[in-house]
Amino acid sequence: MKKLYLSVITVFVITGLLLAACSGTTANAPAAEAPAAEQPAVDAPAAEEPAAEEAQDAAEMAAEDLSDEIPWAEAQEGSPFDITGKKVCYLIPALANTFLNGVATSVKEQAAADGVEVMVYGADEGGVTLQFDQIENCISQQVDFIYMMAAGSAESVIPAVEEAKAAGILVMGVPPGELEPFDAIMHTNQYEDGTLVAQMACDYINAKYPDVDKVQVAVAGSESQERQMWLRYQGYRTIEDCEKAEVVQYLDITGDSIPIGASTAENILAANPDVKVFIMQSTAHAQGAAEMIKALPDVDLSDYAVFAGDMDPTVIPIVTSCEDPYKGFVAIGGTDLDKNTYAIMKAMLQGMEYPMITNDALEPLHCDWETLK
Repeated sequence: MKKLYLSVITVFVITGLLLAACSGTTANAPAAEAPAAEQPAVDAPAAEEPAAEEAQDAAEMAAEDLSDEIPWAEAQEGSPFDITGKKVCYLIPALANTFLNGVATSVKEQAAADGVEVMVYGADEGGVTLQFDQIENCISQQVDFIYMMAAGSAESVIPAVEEAKAAGILVMGVPPGELEPFDAIMHTNQYEDGTLVAQMACDYINAKYPDVDKVQVAVAGSESQERQMWLRYQGYRTIEDCEKAEVVQYLDITGDSIPIGASTAENILAANPDVKVFIMQSTAHAQGAAEMIKALPDVDLSDYAVFAGDMDPTVIPIVTSCEDPYKGFVAIGGTDLDKNTYAIMKAMLQGMEYPMITNDALEPLHCDWETLK
């Protein structure tokens, strides 16, 4: 299927939705597993260069996740319904992920203004097993809506989703491969996300080091976990197409928090002290890496750059200032993701027309490279 961005609906504009954290596996991707307990990544030797067909396969796989035809749910008779007193369960893979937690917090605040209670739960170390239990708990609480970003393979929680649907609960999934049995789903082209990050890193290298033959790069991604993050990792690996980039280390990072990002960057510099560019799995990892770099003695922060495939909106001024090692990320769903997310949720609760499939917009945000020359 081919990527298509959403059209304007009568009550709001959909520019994109969430970071698709997870989906099903294929023969070309690693089997989906529940995230491991948070722990620093272990040093790993540089990986072999990816075969051209592997990158092509990743691009094709990511494109197939996107819908080329957007089905819409029709407005129900008597809508818009009063949603005061409605209850929502908002499930995300990890509360420690600053991007996901930030969006969830904003959605909760917007909903509260409409009299809707949003309860946010993170799977963190419990993975899909905990999420399955959380869905069961939400059903027992008789909530009206469940937003579920899977902490592993979305297929692992389908039985619980079907049970919720049978109980009359609306369920939005992020990002299963098929619409059924969800009322609405969201997709992100994670391979494209990764390639945008790699391009930002290359642009930084060319701007900052025009007279240097090679600049050392380290990539901390997720090659062995679930499918969507594997696709992002394959996008990251296109940094090898950058003429001046010398990838000296690949790491398969697990867990998702600022401390893990810091310890990962510390491991990288211990093995390769001349690394100047860090491509990190998430914004939490990137923030941790940036904090570690700033702690180095006699450091010129303009000499270092950290990039990530998602964002914490609170760090936009930091990234665009060019005064921090954290110099670029991709805003999944754009910078108004939280508002657009709640707009769709609200329309569903009110019984209004809504898109049953949303393809996320991807917006790179970064430092102005001209200031580094």
